[in-house]
Amino acid sequence: MNFLHADIGSAKDNFKSPVHNWYKFTAGFSHKFVDEIITKENLKNRKNSQIFDPFAGCGTTLVSSQKAGINAVGNEGQEFMYDVIRAKLNWKITDNEFEEILTYISQYLVKGYKKFDFKTDTHELLKSLYEKKTLITLYLIRNAILSLSSNKYKLFFKLALSQTLHKVCIHPIAVPYISRNKTLENTGDPWQIFEVSARKMLSDAKLYTKNKKTSKIHLHDSRFLNKSIEDDECNLCITSPPYLNNLDYGEVSKVHTHFFEITDNWNDITTKVRKKLVTGSTTHYNQSDFNLENFSKSDFFLDNKNIGESLLRTTASIKTISKERLGKKSFDLLTLFYFQDMYHVLKEIRRVVRSRGKAYLILGDSAPYGVYVPTTDILGQISKNIGFKDYEIHKIRARGTKWKTLKYRHSLELTENVLILK
Repeated sequence: MNFLHADIGSAKDNFKSPVHNWYKFTAGFSHKFVDEIITKENLKNRKNSQIFDPFAGCGTTLVSSQKAGINAVGNEGQEFMYDVIRAKLNWKITDNEFEEILTYISQYLVKGYKKFDFKTDTHELLKSLYEKKTLITLYLIRNAILSLSSNKYKLFFKLALSQTLHKVCIHPIAVPYISRNKTLENTGDPWQIFEVSARKMLSDAKLYTKNKKTSKIHLHDSRFLNKSIEDDECNLCITSPPYLNNLDYGEVSKVHTHFFEITDNWNDITTKVRKKLVTGSTTHYNQSDFNLENFSKSDFFLDNKNIGESLLRTTASIKTISKERLGKKSFDLLTLFYFQDMYHVLKEIRRVVRSRGKAYLILGDSAPYGVYVPTTDILGQISKNIGFKDYEIHKIRARGTKWKTLKYRHSLELTENVLILK
């Protein structure tokens, strides 16, 4: 694993890579990780090679696989990100159809501006993030795109518009929050930025028009069996699960999901986004959702008794410290929910990956309220209990150091790692 470097677990490399940079999601991981494993495992010279990604995210594994001509299949639970991936995998975009549709959208924009009802046809959140004229333009472009008959081009231009949303906001849209304490003075013309983004995507797509479509994506939650993927269908898994106590993906994506009318409020984000994700944040559940008796009778606990009992001791310590600090977040329950969810994901990975296959997972350890949780090692232990033969851990970098100035920040060194399941 000599190709590992400090940024392999970040999306920095993707920002400069065609197609990968069609949607810049900073919580992703480097496409070079996938590229190197494809080479290391000699997949191009092995018959019937196929890669599985249970957390497809913004499509890094699937795009890299398709660039290399390797079959790949993935699950993604978020509807918006599912559409992002579908757009990223469609490279058969022609100049003539592109120009015709771009002209149609521009004409729609001119005709629709005076008829647009700003008060009723825009979301309240978005009104606080964009200048009025900018927001009207964005909505009209959206309406024109959604009226297209071709789903392929609808997804393509929708993704170009998604990029535009970030670039013309008066407040920086960062991961995971909107930086309302900062205001951008020159946000640019939304139509020009949309057109530039679309033409850049067209230029990138031309680089790969000869490539066959080898990757496919399912709108599916990997905690549950996906009947569209056969047992032993893949010989490799490359993914990066949500980290314990990391991003609230509902918060990250709400600008887009509100804009494209997937969600309208916090309740929608909870039911339509968070409930379809591995529990990685305290915003993903209600404390009343947890019942110790039910947890002790769950498949996770019964299959992993030693781990389960150890986690109960760890989470008891977390809860005690939280009371001492008057902490309001239930990191103790989060930890239990997280490993229970990941147990089900690991079972699905084991079902899909062939007996002689491997799974490569990028993930990080955590220390809620200063109590160290060796996430990587615990998941390795769980994997052995459900049928994997063994596991290895390779450290990528130390993490969490940027929070040292916080008053109650622990002094433990956390790590980001690659977990290899054999």
